[in-house]
Amino acid sequence: MYDHRPLALGVGLACAALAFSAPAAFSAEPRADALAEIGQFRDHAQWLDALAAIERARVQSPEDTLLYRLQVLTLSDIGNAYRAWQLYLARPDLFDTAQKERLEGNYLAKLVGWSLAFGPSEDTRLDEADAALVQMQQYLERDGTTVQQAPLRIRHDRLILLNRLGRHAQVRDEYRGLLAEGHPVPNYLLAAVGDSLMATQHPDEAIPVLEAALKADPSLPQARSELAYAYLEDEHADTAIALLKRWQADEPAWRWANGAKAPYPNWPRYEADLNLAMVRAYSGDLPTAQRDLEKMVEVGPGNTGTQSSLGNVYLMRGWPRRALERYSMANTLDPRDVPARLGQYDAYVQVQRDDLARPIHDTLLAAYPNQPSVQRMDRSWRAHRGWQWHAYAEGGRSSGGGGASPLGNDDGRYGVEVQSPVLDDRWRLVAFADRRSVDFQDESIDPLRIGVGTRYRYGRADAEAFIHRANDHIGETGLSAGFGWQFSDQWHAGITAARNDPEASMQARVSGITADSIALAADYRRDERTHWSLGASQFRYDDGNRRDTVTTAIEQRLMTRPTVFVDGLGSLYASRGSRDDVPYFNPSEDRSVEIGLRVDQQLWRHYERHFRHRLTVSVGQYWQQGYGSAIVPSAEYRHEWQLGEGRIFEYGIRWSRPVYDGQRERHIGLDAGLRWGE
Repeated sequence: MYDHRPLALGVGLACAALAFSAPAAFSAEPRADALAEIGQFRDHAQWLDALAAIERARVQSPEDTLLYRLQVLTLSDIGNAYRAWQLYLARPDLFDTAQKERLEGNYLAKLVGWSLAFGPSEDTRLDEADAALVQMQQYLERDGTTVQQAPLRIRHDRLILLNRLGRHAQVRDEYRGLLAEGHPVPNYLLAAVGDSLMATQHPDEAIPVLEAALKADPSLPQARSELAYAYLEDEHADTAIALLKRWQADEPAWRWANGAKAPYPNWPRYEADLNLAMVRAYSGDLPTAQRDLEKMVEVGPGNTGTQSSLGNVYLMRGWPRRALERYSMANTLDPRDVPARLGQYDAYVQVQRDDLARPIHDTLLAAYPNQPSVQRMDRSWRAHRGWQWHAYAEGGRSSGGGGASPLGNDDGRYGVEVQSPVLDDRWRLVAFADRRSVDFQDESIDPLRIGVGTRYRYGRADAEAFIHRANDHIGETGLSAGFGWQFSDQWHAGITAARNDPEASMQARVSGITADSIALAADYRRDERTHWSLGASQFRYDDGNRRDTVTTAIEQRLMTRPTVFVDGLGSLYASRGSRDDVPYFNPSEDRSVEIGLRVDQQLWRHYERHFRHRLTVSVGQYWQQGYGSAIVPSAEYRHEWQLGEGRIFEYGIRWSRPVYDGQRERHIGLDAGLRWGE
């Protein structure tokens, strides 16, 4: 704190020294009395009285340098740092080094405070922060000092400015520099530092900083919310939920002012409720989050944050059109709300309306280039719109079935598919190469198929068309086309047709027989926990055989934890062939029923990167006409590495004991794949 006693002593000495040199208009005795009065007011921190006395004295002696200096310093003491700084700049030679540093520091601190105010528009909201940083840099240049040599007060205020401007990496580096020099930052800076550490994806560093901020001032709602998300990002979801529950319990929904006839809403309780719902959502408990947010919307439908948060939960549950309704409400309530517009962007991408997502993306990126959520949006946009690559390889071996397996003794497949960037918000050009090899008992086949085509995605419609040719010259040039329609957030149906279908039996192909196909499919996704599919297809082989197939499958979430999902699996299958005298596996009738369990666990995650492993086990009963039924077990184990936005590398091993024509086999397979893009 600034010590006023030396200045008071100076005022007293000045009374005697200047008594003999006072101007005629202001005699020595009244001047000495005025200075004594001013000194007394200042000694007792009566700044307004001191300033009034100075103003009266300056009327009599406007050129008095001591009074001028007292006026500037007193203005600074009462908080009018800007006016004090203006007067100081007019006559800087009147002030010593310590006083100059204090006046400059007060002025810069005032600029920092002004920069935190809500700006009149998105385009100008950071103008005051930019101007304050420029003033701070000019001050350092005038004194010939670097940031590291600047007074601690300047360095502290600089952290607030950099955080406000979204220059979070600089905040982190300068904060670390202060600690390395043995300068712990004051408590009032901890929330801003914690925010920047979170923005630079360092939750482990942010946690102790935010904990210290809350210990110093438990009433900071922003620090409490930020700490909960730091726990969540550091993979301590239970700790985050417990923190928010304690906060929720400590805050009543309504508060009463003394003498009031009605209560007023307690906004910290709203923050606790909202963040608890969202942390639950990010931890996988979407039904509870949805229920809590819908109750909040019923109470306060005009709240922008609640509407956009409910939209986020709807989007996470797989309902983008339903989410868009909430985002539109939030955007109407507050057109400048960033989360609502980010949600609109995500929803438009999911409903295949890039033409509507693009202007939102461009506007947000121009206005908020340093905001982490906007930067994530931009990364997802570039991954979605850019080149798409998929490379894959797999191989398997069958044994124990007498060499008659329709899969062959050894089978392999590898290939690559490349999609162009999105054209006209609807189209992608596609090229692919695919080689399949199968070794049967006496023969082998390994056609390389090369093809090109296009995919169309816009609104509710999706379509594709391809032309391809295999180098084994079996069959004609292949053609395929498909069309699908999204009836709602939950229902999708499609139809595909192919000539010389590459998915037809490889046993048939080795005998020179190809097939055309047609297929219908319907998908129902109630939410992220339930998925049901139904399909029917027919292969029309060159030899006159018709193979009809009907399948249905369901996946149902059985357990959800922050890092573990357990799904129950079930499927039914039935098919029939019109001929039984063909040189490939073609049962007159067969069917199967299968149930299984899939455990998906996240072992490591750091924002957009993660490592997961999955174990799937199942058992089914397969029946084939003329051969009876048999139990068929299977298992699969996989690893998934997400290396960044839209970059996934996965590999796995699978094992099964299928039965064909009454002969049980053992099949072991390996596969790996790399996806680059969306």
